[in-house]
Amino acid sequence: MSLLAWYDRNQRELPWRSDWASLKDPYRVWVSEVMLQQTLIPVVIPAYQKFVTKFPDLHALAAAEPADLREAVKGLGYYRRFGHLHQAARILAAQSTPDEGIKWPKSREEWRKLPGIGEYTSAAIGSIAFDWPLPVIDGNVERVLCRLNDIRKPPNLPELKPRYRELAAGMMAPWKDRPGDFNQAVMELGQRVCTPSKPDCNSCPLRAGCLAFQKNSQHLAPAPKLRPEFENVRLALMVPVRRRREGEFEVALVARGQDHKFLKESRGFWYTDGSFTPPAKSENAGSFNHNITRHKIHASVHVIDTKTFPALMAKENPDWIPAGEVEKELIASLDLKAWRLVKRHSLAPTL
Repeated sequence: MSLLAWYDRNQRELPWRSDWASLKDPYRVWVSEVMLQQTLIPVVIPAYQKFVTKFPDLHALAAAEPADLREAVKGLGYYRRFGHLHQAARILAAQSTPDEGIKWPKSREEWRKLPGIGEYTSAAIGSIAFDWPLPVIDGNVERVLCRLNDIRKPPNLPELKPRYRELAAGMMAPWKDRPGDFNQAVMELGQRVCTPSKPDCNSCPLRAGCLAFQKNSQHLAPAPKLRPEFENVRLALMVPVRRRREGEFEVALVARGQDHKFLKESRGFWYTDGSFTPPAKSENAGSFNHNITRHKIHASVHVIDTKTFPALMAKENPDWIPAGEVEKELIASLDLKAWRLVKRHSLAPTL
C-alpha cells in the first residue's frame, strides 16, 4: 500500500480538513496551521470551531477588535501568533477588492512577508491550499525520515535540516499533484504509526523501504532529542488596585509591547525583574513557578495601591477592570496563576 493510499483510508476526520474539502478557503487552512503550532490536536479542535464560528472568513477576522480575538483564543497559549494572524489578515483585507476578492500571496516568499509566517507555515498553507510542491518538516516528519534512512542522530540537530528538506522533496516527487495530502500523510504517519517509543511497523505503508525496520534499529533512529538548557528567571508581578465604590475595586491590566521579555503583545499584569522592591504599602500575595519556552520562572505577586505608585500608572496607561471580571479578561497562564493567588488573599492592599 502506498503512503497516499494509506492516508486516504486512515486519515482522521478533522474540522479544518472538512472545511477545506467543502469551502476551499485558504483562510481556514491558515487558521488551523497557526493554531496547531505548539498545541495538541484535541485542544485545537474545539478552539478552531469556536474561532471560525466567530470569525468565519478573513474579512471578519480583519474587522475584529483585539479584545474579541483575545477571548476567542483564550487558553491556547503562545498568544503572539494570533496577534500576527490578526495583523496579516488586516494587510490582506486592505489589499482585496470587491471585483477581485482576496489577493492571496502567489508564492512562498510572499507568504513569508506577512507577520508570523515562517518556513513551516508557508509550506503547509502553500501545499494544502495552493498545491505548491513544498515539503513540510515538523517533529513527526523528522522522526519518519530518520527511521526510513536509519539516521541515528538527534532529530533536532540544525545540520540535519537541509537533509530533511532534500529527503522529503524526493519522497514527494511522485505525488506532486497532491502535495498537501502528502505532507499531511507523513505527519499523520508520525503521529499515529511511527511513534517515538512504540512504532507500529506492521501497520506502516513504508516499512518495505524503511532501513530502521530492516535493521531492527527503530529504537536507535533517531537518537534522543537535544534538550534545551533552561534559564532561571525571577519576576515580580504587580497587581494595581483602586477603590471604585465602597467595597468594590478595579484592577489594572496593561498592554505588553515588543520590549517585554515574555508574553509580547498580550494584556495582563505589569511585571519586572524579581530584584525589584515593591512599594512598602503593598501585599505580597505569594509566589509560584511557571515555564515559558526555555525559561523557568519564579514569580512573586504583589497587590499595590495606585496611590503609592503613581508613576507606574502614568507610564503604562492601563485598562481598569472590575475585580469580578478580571479572570475572564486574562488569557495567559502566568497572569491567571497570579490572579488566583490574589483571590486567595484580601484584594485591597494594607493601607
